[in-house]
Amino acid sequence: MIDVFRREVDELRHLPRAAAYDLVMNDPRMLDRCLRLFRSRPDLFREVVVDGGRQPVSEDHALLACGRTLAEAVALVVRASARRYFRARLDIRARPASSARPALMSRLGVALGLSAPPRPAPRPRSRSDALYRAIRDYLHFDWQVLLIPHYAPMSPALVTNLGPRLLEIREAAELQALAAPGVTPQDGRPPLLLDVANRLLMPGRDAIDAEILWRVVQQMDLARLFSAEEPSRVRRAVAQVSAIHGDAIRALMPALGGDTRRFAAFLMIAFSTLGEQRFKQDFCQEGQTHAVRALAERLAAAEPPPHSLEAMRAAYQPLLSTAYAGGVEVEGRVLKTRPDLVKALGALGASRPNPVSVSG
Repeated sequence: MIDVFRREVDELRHLPRAAAYDLVMNDPRMLDRCLRLFRSRPDLFREVVVDGGRQPVSEDHALLACGRTLAEAVALVVRASARRYFRARLDIRARPASSARPALMSRLGVALGLSAPPRPAPRPRSRSDALYRAIRDYLHFDWQVLLIPHYAPMSPALVTNLGPRLLEIREAAELQALAAPGVTPQDGRPPLLLDVANRLLMPGRDAIDAEILWRVVQQMDLARLFSAEEPSRVRRAVAQVSAIHGDAIRALMPALGGDTRRFAAFLMIAFSTLGEQRFKQDFCQEGQTHAVRALAERLAAAEPPPHSLEAMRAAYQPLLSTAYAGGVEVEGRVLKTRPDLVKALGALGASRPNPVSVSG
């Protein structure tokens, strides 16, 4: 495959084969580019990625000529790149301390065959090897390549504690948050991001604790949903989202699987998609819960997206595209072209207890 990459990737084109291979395997960003090229242009690799019958392979479950599946081959590449990166970043290449020379009589005994030579002291396991041994069984997928630099600061103990849950984390910001000192509670509870969504609520109340939500927003870097020129809007959004009605919480939380990250992400995506006024009207006002219940039904029926902001936004924004105003369900495209309809529907307020569909 490296020959195809050398032909197609500018930075590799003029490098010798071995140097190009090392550059790809040592740099997760370059490896990610190459894997994306492989996934998007399988036709370029039809002569080299083949099965036992010399037929092209592009499906993960298909067997390659070497006897492994394509998915297994990708996992081997991801692991090899991670091992190289860990060694380069974690191992201190210091000169080993010289061992003390054996005493004269000990050396004489060895020379005469009267005693066995001393055994060399076992080499301590390197930091990179300890981390790699802990994480190797959880390195499988293309999308993990860009996370390799963010796996490196994690301790083997943290990786072991997370176990298979490590595969649920697709965001660099979340890995950074989990690896930060003091993130794991001392009372044995899971870290905030990996706990149940009830952790976001005030004790004994169906109300969001704004400070805990703020911590989740920071750890997930949900400020990405807003313009960089409006940093204060994120704090305001958290305050408004924290004011959602208890009925909305009771409808949405189980529909999102009681998952902290999906629950927080959905609410922040809803706020950034609908705007403050619409969000307050549909999520915060008493008597508007039919709109939230309709959204909850759609969420419960849909396949839960992966835990990445990009995937969650792609899944949730279409569900939010059907707008609710004054208790009336309206297709979003109608609202965009009919501001008069928005004003009229808003004037209905809570006088329409049941939603009715409006089209045309």
